[in-house]
Amino acid sequence: MVCSNTWKRGFTLIELLVVIAIIAILIALLLPAVQQAREAARRTTCRNNLKQFGLAIHNYHDVYRRFPGGTTGSGCRSSSTCPTATTGRHRISAFVDLMPYYDQANLHSAYTAAPSAPWSGATYWANQIAALKCPSDGNRLNGGSGGEAMTNYNFCSGDGSQLMCSFDELSDGRDCTKARGIFSKQSYNQIRDVIDGTSNTLMMSEHATPLGARDLGRVADIGGAPTDTPANCRAQFVDGEFLPAVPINTDDGYRGARWNDGASIFTRFNTMISPNGPSCQEADSHWAGGMFPPSSRHTGGVFTCLADGSVRFINENIDTGDQGALEVTSGLSPYGVWGALGTMQGGEITQEF
Repeated sequence: MVCSNTWKRGFTLIELLVVIAIIAILIALLLPAVQQAREAARRTTCRNNLKQFGLAIHNYHDVYRRFPGGTTGSGCRSSSTCPTATTGRHRISAFVDLMPYYDQANLHSAYTAAPSAPWSGATYWANQIAALKCPSDGNRLNGGSGGEAMTNYNFCSGDGSQLMCSFDELSDGRDCTKARGIFSKQSYNQIRDVIDGTSNTLMMSEHATPLGARDLGRVADIGGAPTDTPANCRAQFVDGEFLPAVPINTDDGYRGARWNDGASIFTRFNTMISPNGPSCQEADSHWAGGMFPPSSRHTGGVFTCLADGSVRFINENIDTGDQGALEVTSGLSPYGVWGALGTMQGGEITQEF
């Protein structure tokens, strides 16, 4: 009879712990790569969205021989002479006119069949259009207080703040149709009006929605002198948030809260303050003028769409010229390369950006 004393040897506790440690290290090394790959995919989607909007704008121009207005609408201007429930008023964003050109013809038909003001709570304004969201900005779906859906994209109105207004009536004497960018209130420009060159003039960019009560995407209601120069607006914003004493707009007051509203705070931007800078408004009303730079959750800058339809990533450290300068109504922009990109007839010689 043969007796076998063969032992089946397994892992010791120490060996098991070593294996677990190795697996943990490999996961730690791979996780950032996976996250970077996901963010790269989100950035590509965001970039493609802007590219599609650029194509939509040019298709619109081919049909109507003009760009859409930054703030338009069907119906009268004054709240005293027309009800908001039965007219688009003059606060409709360019996204509404462009709907047939980015596969939203049915939604556009619903609006044209029963036009309504963008703040009226009409059911068709609650449609969250996927192309209007940048995946890098998270999954925020809530928009305006009336149930309106939101957007992460906006249209360029130039390098000024005072003409960013979208009042129903020009009671203060300002002509809000004279912004120096392609898109302004009740103003329809053409390719031939972009004499600075289509490859040197911005059409669109993006903006981040706020993650907190006082961070990027919120707008400061500081009014008066603080909105006369970019430097005064910048002084209200430190380490990514507005200072505690600075009042923040609460009147649907974050960037992009209504995709359908042509008010500057929601769907337009200007080039006075560099990308990812603070937004400041001249009054506690979402239809007032102010400084509204683009912003994003991408590292280092924002995607933009130029008037030639190309998409470029603009670094947040782009030259912004004299941040203590008052805005101008003609001639060269005082806000450096960034200001020059916002104007369509400024006459600047734009440097590499």
